[in-house]
Amino acid sequence: MYPQGKIKKAAVETLKSGGIIAIPTDTVYGIGADPFNPDAVQKLYTFKGRPDGKPIPLVLSSVDDVHRVAQNLPDYFFHLTDRFWPGGLTIVVQAKNLLPVLTAGGDTVGVRIPDNPLLLQVLQAFGGPAAITSANLSGEPPAISPEEISEELASRIDLIVDGGKTPGPIPSTVYDISVSPPVIRRHGVVSEETLIKEFACYNKP
Repeated sequence: MYPQGKIKKAAVETLKSGGIIAIPTDTVYGIGADPFNPDAVQKLYTFKGRPDGKPIPLVLSSVDDVHRVAQNLPDYFFHLTDRFWPGGLTIVVQAKNLLPVLTAGGDTVGVRIPDNPLLLQVLQAFGGPAAITSANLSGEPPAISPEEISEELASRIDLIVDGGKTPGPIPSTVYDISVSPPVIRRHGVVSEETLIKEFACYNKP
């Protein structure tokens, strides 16, 4: 176990070296990797037993980071980021220059800024986004503490960042604005009612 003062440095070094970390978000614990390292991203799929056709979202430390990984962003995207970021809304947009393994061969990517200071500090020090998926074997409930990460998964991870319990177990809402009208791909902490009202207000004459 690393001293608290060195844990963020160790997390950044692990990501940069192609390793996998477990780290708390503002919803559940996630396992993360460098999204531009194909071997590291493949580990996320392999370690979890995640289906290859299921893309992995990205977490960002700032809205500026989105321009590295997405393109053709509608104005509604920035309206949503002003309203819900940092927080539990993953927004699906058109991807730019991302690995096919990350997007499952598709042309979109889910992005969000999580409301967790520890994770944001790691991302800022890392210098870019990270690919993060929930810290559980596929089909099992997501972990909300290091102790809830299964022994099988924990044995494969290079570093577990202990940030205490997260608010979980409800994950972020996945909201696809790459289609019109937008579609909720996964229900989560931001309610469908809230997003319907937001879309209606935004489009009010």
